[in-house]
Amino acid sequence: MGYVLRLLLIPVWAVTFVRVKGTQEATLLWALAVGVEKQFPLVPFLQAMADEARGSWRWKVHGLAELLSSDMSIPDALESVPGILPSDTIALIRVGAKTGNLSGALREAAMLARRRGESPVANIIGTFFHVGLVMFALTCIGGAVMYYVIPKYKAIFNGFNVKMPVLTESMISVGNAGANFWYLIVLGVPLALAGLWIGTAFCFDLLGLGPWWGRNPFAASVRFSPRLKTPPLLRCLAVCIEGGRPLTQALSSLSENHPDFFFRRQLSLIFDDVARGDECWLALRGCGMLHRGEPDLLEAAQRVGNLPWTLRSMADNIERRALYRFQIAMQFIDPALTLAAGFVIATFCVSMFLPLIELLDKLS
Repeated sequence: MGYVLRLLLIPVWAVTFVRVKGTQEATLLWALAVGVEKQFPLVPFLQAMADEARGSWRWKVHGLAELLSSDMSIPDALESVPGILPSDTIALIRVGAKTGNLSGALREAAMLARRRGESPVANIIGTFFHVGLVMFALTCIGGAVMYYVIPKYKAIFNGFNVKMPVLTESMISVGNAGANFWYLIVLGVPLALAGLWIGTAFCFDLLGLGPWWGRNPFAASVRFSPRLKTPPLLRCLAVCIEGGRPLTQALSSLSENHPDFFFRRQLSLIFDDVARGDECWLALRGCGMLHRGEPDLLEAAQRVGNLPWTLRSMADNIERRALYRFQIAMQFIDPALTLAAGFVIATFCVSMFLPLIELLDKLS
């Protein structure tokens, strides 16, 4: 039930709060990164930051400061505060802590949060408001015409002993069916809008644009497209390599601590393959996380010593393509719905105008 409620709120969250939340997260992560690098106490700084914040974010930062004051590690403290950071970001920070590159992981996470705060999001709320308004107007106008105009049409045509056009009779039959089964329309239109809303929300969730509270670990994107989980994994591997540790250490940390059950299971299989001596990039290619040609590119980058940059660039490209395709699809929703509504309106208007032409033709 909690996940259903979360799905209903995701579009509102994505349009209203994603940028604000991304800015807050970026500020927090930059502060943690600088504090770890410069070795200055984080607790007083976080308390001052919390005093300047508002709403639930203020209490989250206060809670984080209290946990750090009790000598809890940064990854454990972040994981203990619900909703303060996305699960993939916490997993990245944990990998950085285990590979000796915590400051690098924090900086990486801060740049990702800032990018989320700057990324454009489709105005899905305006689209649904437009669709609902058009449907309501069509229902009201069509009902008024069927109730007041059609009976007069029938009386006129019966008086002249003329048969109405086929299109008009079909429209009258549709109107009568709608009047007889009005409850299906009352239930069907909201259900259709709700289905479209939930489908869009699910796409937002797969792209990581939804809230991070109440996440269902079994609603994992890795089941539907392993490619969507590739960017955070590649960034974790880049942080591990910069820390001078083997890739198996990052894979082991993710397979043990990541909150996504299906992703953990997939990473466990990859870890087993790499531990047996298989090439990591070929193992990722085998499970669908890398496409053809990408393992060769990563092997070439590994030979020339440019692997971390290549991993990050590949992760950025995958995310940009996914977001671009989603935004393109969203851009087609408005025109498609407008064309559908225009077709219905045109058919209705022609069916109401044809009787006049038919009557004039008979009288002439």
